[in-house]
Amino acid sequence: MFVTFFRRRKFKKQLKELINGVTYRLDCDDDILDAKTKSALQDVRAELKKYAARPSLSDQAAVNACENRLEPLMPKNDLPRKIRNFLDVLVVACTVAGGIRALYIQPFRIPTSSMQPTLFGIHYVDREASRPFMGSLTRSLMPVQASKAQVKVRSDGMVSTQYRMRSSNIISTVSDFKIGPETYTVPGDYLSQVLRYLPRPQPFYQAGDTFCDGWLSTGDHVFVERFSLFFRPFKRGDVIVFNTENISSPTQPLGGFYYIKRLVGLPGDTLQISDNILMIRPKGEKEFRPAWEFSDAFKKVYSLKGGYQGHKADGLLSLGGELTVPEGYFFALGDNTNFSLDGRNWGFIPRRNMVGLAVMIFWPVSRRWGIVDTKPPLETPTVMPAEPFFQPSAMCMQ
Repeated sequence: MFVTFFRRRKFKKQLKELINGVTYRLDCDDDILDAKTKSALQDVRAELKKYAARPSLSDQAAVNACENRLEPLMPKNDLPRKIRNFLDVLVVACTVAGGIRALYIQPFRIPTSSMQPTLFGIHYVDREASRPFMGSLTRSLMPVQASKAQVKVRSDGMVSTQYRMRSSNIISTVSDFKIGPETYTVPGDYLSQVLRYLPRPQPFYQAGDTFCDGWLSTGDHVFVERFSLFFRPFKRGDVIVFNTENISSPTQPLGGFYYIKRLVGLPGDTLQISDNILMIRPKGEKEFRPAWEFSDAFKKVYSLKGGYQGHKADGLLSLGGELTVPEGYFFALGDNTNFSLDGRNWGFIPRRNMVGLAVMIFWPVSRRWGIVDTKPPLETPTVMPAEPFFQPSAMCMQ
């Protein structure tokens, strides 16, 4: 009795596997099967389904005969076949990923400090200064998502601004610099990514002093949503990504093909900066109004907390100057206008250059992780450094 039970079970499994195999062959290779082979496979499948409807061990021989008929009709599961199947799956996966990237979501990395502290580029994070503002999860992940930047001074001496960058591996660079007679190494660009952020930089160090103790963050990685721009109008305060095709700056070369800034001017807007406040006069209106009346996103820019400093009057928007955004164009500024190459330098962005809206920071895991531009300023006053080269002290805390 038990023997019969297991034989019937094995027989049903054989039928199921044969039917599934034939069906898979017909579905996957439908476009390459000749009519004769396709007809033979369909006949065998119909016969197998007949036996599967009322399985009986008396049909075992007939099913085995069907299996023998299938052998020359089915492809061999050899290495070439496995490679072809793998490539088929890979092509489909790449096509789907490419379609999503082209039409919906595209990842970007923030390399510079122009949008800080809304979005951070590569920057130094001080261990002690950041402690009150960094959660336990972020701190535990720092060795994974940032490079250690720690220098203990070995000999008395002056800090040199001369340094040499070199590759440490295929994806990372380090900088060699001197304090007195000794050479030290930090990750990244010593001058713009480390020295500029030090909370207490000084020209002279003694042996035993700490020059830096923290990490070099690789910069925020964001997803940019590309679809809504086809049916949603842009708004003042949006964090946008655009390409720099046919855009040039008379003051310095643009640093890449894609830029990320905050949209501040719509077609027809007249703009000026007064007392570090962006003033906007929309088309058809007579009076200028401060930017925060058009979007709450600007309120933190003028909070003077966590590194936010307002907008610096410079270039095309120098003190007393104003400009009007032409039809079909937009105007954008960085949130960190002391260190931003933006519309004040190169003017307007054509509508066709718009790529999409920054929607989510997916790496690293920091207080900014999640939906872009939704976190309040860090609860610490923005203290501007004595020298304009350095970043506000709050920048190394997050």
